[in-house]
Amino acid sequence: MTSLFFKRAGAYVFDLLIISLVVSLFSYIPFLNPNRLMYSEKYNELVMVREQLDQNEISMEEYEQAYRPIAYQIYRLNTNYVIIDLVCIFLYFVLFQYFFHGQTLGKRFFQIRVVRNDEKEAGFINYFLRSIVLSNMLITIALQAIVYIFSVDNYYSIYSNVNLVGSIILYVILFMALVRQDGRGLHDFVGNTKVVSTILENKEKEEKVKEEQKVMEAEFEIPREELKKSEEKVVKKTTKKNVSEKKKTTKKESAK
Repeated sequence: MTSLFFKRAGAYVFDLLIISLVVSLFSYIPFLNPNRLMYSEKYNELVMVREQLDQNEISMEEYEQAYRPIAYQIYRLNTNYVIIDLVCIFLYFVLFQYFFHGQTLGKRFFQIRVVRNDEKEAGFINYFLRSIVLSNMLITIALQAIVYIFSVDNYYSIYSNVNLVGSIILYVILFMALVRQDGRGLHDFVGNTKVVSTILENKEKEEKVKEEQKVMEAEFEIPREELKKSEEKVVKKTTKKNVSEKKKTTKKESAK
C-alpha cells in the first residue's frame, strides 16, 4: 500500500500543477479577474511590511497592525481568482474524472484510478463529495465569505481559525491515506470511494479472461471427447463390417 500512497501523492501534485497553471492563465484575462493589478499592488505592500519586520525596522505588534488591513483587502480582491479556482477544480476533479472513468491526467500517468468502495464504477456524486473534502471547497468558500461578512477589525481571528480547520482536514486525509491498509482517506469515506492500481486491475482482468477461456475449453472438450468416442465406435463398426464381408467373400471364392 505504500507504493500506492506515493503514486496517489505524485498524481495529486501533478494535478495541482495543472490546475495552478490553468487558473493562473485564466486569472490574467481582465474580464475574468479585473482586480488582478490592484491585488498585485496590495501584495507588494504586504511584502514591504514583511521586509521591514525582517530588518527590525518595525516591531511584531506594528507588523500585525499593518498586516491585517492589507491582508483583508487582498482577500477581498482575490475573490475572482478563488471563483476561477473553484470552477477549475470542479471541472477537473469531478467532471473530468467522471467522463474518464476515475482518472485525471495525474492518475493516468501514475496508473491509478478512483472507484467506488465496492470496486464498481464511481458516479458523479462520489467524485463530487470526495472533491469537496480533498480540495477544501467548503473551507475556501467560508474563508471568502468571512472577509465580506466581518469588518476589517473583526475578521482576522475567525479567518485564522477556519483556515486552521482546513489545514487539519488535509493532515487527517494525509495521515489516514498513509496508515490505513486500504489507503482510504477522509475524502474517500465521504465519497464512498477508494483508489486502485490500473496495473493490478488489468492483471486481474487478464487472469479472469484466462479462467473463462479454460472453462470454455473444458466445456468444449467434453462434447469433443464424446464425438471422438462416437467416431471410434463408427470406425470399429465399419472395420468389423469390412472384416465380416471380406470373410464371406473369401468363403464364396473357396467354395467355387
